Amino acid sequence: MKNIVIGGAWPYANGSLHIGHIASLLPGDVLARYYRAKGDHVFYVSGSDCHGTPISIRAKQEGVSPAEISEHYQKEFVPSTKSCRAAQTPSDLSVLFSRIV
Repeated sequence: MKNIVIGGAWPYANGSLHIGHIASLLPGDVLARYYRAKGDHVFYVSGSDCHGTPISIRAKQEGVSPAEISEHYQKEFVPSTKSCRAAQTPSDLSVLFSRIV
């Protein structure tokens, strides 16, 4: 058994989740499932990026702080990540989406 670490691309927390996020998250998920099916121990780590230019721009447009933008969209991401986690093994839960739990 091998230990495999896969890092998923992190969407910016500056807007709602959309179909485009699948393009960056799906490949890692497919690889994780493949290696798990082979019997390897896989950590698929993901989250969201709560810093950077996209968040600063959105905050300026809405007249709020970058922290408020990040917190707002992080709360929106939680139900989606909980759904994803349900498909993972219990040992992976402590690693997956630890940013928002």
